[in-house]
Amino acid sequence: MDPLTVLVFIFSILFVVQTTIYTYLLLRLRRRVEESFVKSRISQEGISVVDDGKLNESMIKVLEVLSSGSMSAREVSVSLGLSREHTARLLKKMVEAGLVVREGKPYKYKITPSGKAMIETYKKA
Repeated sequence: MDPLTVLVFIFSILFVVQTTIYTYLLLRLRRRVEESFVKSRISQEGISVVDDGKLNESMIKVLEVLSSGSMSAREVSVSLGLSREHTARLLKKMVEAGLVVREGKPYKYKITPSGKAMIETYKKA
């Protein structure tokens, strides 16, 4: 092997390693920015969920139930032992606050990243 081929090979390896490192760092930065965005959104929208700025116990239970997967309002109501009307009001407030999203027909409710972050915040507290 001549010296020029060796140099080209070494620089090629260095380029690949450098690109891999930059990609990792950019993905890490992106994740941190998204987490920061979710936290700021929680602080802005969390206040509108309930008057005192905190989720009530029923909302926390709904978020915990939905964290295992999407469910219909009836399934949420049955699993928590809440009335259909109470569950409907809770889910409506939570959709408006961006904690839960409603999809498809029949409607299924699914927790959002903001809702997941809210659960984590309350578990830490």
